[in-house]
Amino acid sequence: MATPATNPTYIIVGAGIFGASTAYHLAKTTPSPSITLIDRSPFPCPLAASYDINKIVRADYGDKFYMGLALKAQHKWRTDPLYSQFYHESGMVNIKGTGLGRRMLQDYEDLGISTKAEVIGPEELKERYPLFWDTDYSAAKDCYINPESGWAEAASAVKAVIQASLDDGVEYVEGTVSKLLFDDQGDCFGVELKDGRTIKASKVILSIGAGIAKLIADSAPERPDIQVGDRIVGAAVVTGFVKLTPSQINVYKNMPLFIHRVGGISGEAYPPTSEKVMKFCRDISFSNFYKHAESGRVISTPPLDQEDEGQPSTPQRLKDEIQIVMKGIWGRRAKCMEIDCYRICWDAFTPNQDFIISAHPRCNGLYIAAGGSFHGWKFLPIVGKYVVDLLLGKLAPDLAQRWRWDRAQDGAAQGMLKPIRDLKDLARGNKV
Repeated sequence: MATPATNPTYIIVGAGIFGASTAYHLAKTTPSPSITLIDRSPFPCPLAASYDINKIVRADYGDKFYMGLALKAQHKWRTDPLYSQFYHESGMVNIKGTGLGRRMLQDYEDLGISTKAEVIGPEELKERYPLFWDTDYSAAKDCYINPESGWAEAASAVKAVIQASLDDGVEYVEGTVSKLLFDDQGDCFGVELKDGRTIKASKVILSIGAGIAKLIADSAPERPDIQVGDRIVGAAVVTGFVKLTPSQINVYKNMPLFIHRVGGISGEAYPPTSEKVMKFCRDISFSNFYKHAESGRVISTPPLDQEDEGQPSTPQRLKDEIQIVMKGIWGRRAKCMEIDCYRICWDAFTPNQDFIISAHPRCNGLYIAAGGSFHGWKFLPIVGKYVVDLLLGKLAPDLAQRWRWDRAQDGAAQGMLKPIRDLKDLARGNKV
């Protein structure tokens, strides 16, 4: 039976940004809470979407809601010592031939926010940033720049938040959750781990991103009413990492974050880290659909049957796409760069890229906090607050409506990253 609601206990499955932030804010908010945070490895898990050398922190959205939310998160990145130690305000350049830059400027104005962002022409951009003299701007009309945007040290920041949670009394359990536990009424009251351990609580929060669909299908294949359906698709992008030489560091150390989405480039270059590593990302995602045997559902998750979920096993086609990004951003300079390693990063993608922060409407005791959709990481400092509001029955009605399990899928916060191809075709070299 479920634990009485008068004395709530909590299990958070997944210690990525949703899980870590929820544990942190729950421990700060609830007097003497019983909180168990579970993940499959010592934290932070190297297979998680939140695990990376760096992630973008910016409020530059064509969607006013997420711009306002990101401004709150960015304030924390700048001012809270827990986060500011990992934040680097390098500035950001975004070139895209759709008028996005001007829409973002209008959003700042509509929100009454003063900004140093501006839209300039390609030639002026090259004057301000001579580094990009060889970048291909042939399809660009406007270049959006914001000196107040930047990036954060991803894995280090997540680790610090989890450690702060443990310092406040959260219990961390290393183990793989194999299924959810349900009572005779179908309510969720805990989890079972792969090694046979069971952990019980009155509220179970799923924050395992791209793995949520499979866990629910594994746990209750006979219950079509609680399955994920098309609410979450496991999707991935490929990244590549270059170890810079001392002379290259001198050239690139003050570069801005660069996003290039015209002329077929569709990618990003990140400023080098303190370890002298520059990251490139290809902004064209892909799925991994297959038929779940027990439930008969077609779902997309990371390739769980492969070692390390296939992350180090990057198909040649994806490696070639990283080369496209490198050459598109750096031109002839890319010839002097060699990729040291690749990584496939999986995230939970929702149809309109809104988060899911919701009680499951057809399973008491079960909650979902996920749906980063390749733009959620920057909200690490604040997203857990909204999950806690949900758990305590205090989530604002407009947010509850936007982030609920069953909802209209209007709008798009990050629509350009919707997966339109599948890993099996990329691995075979098929045209997609």
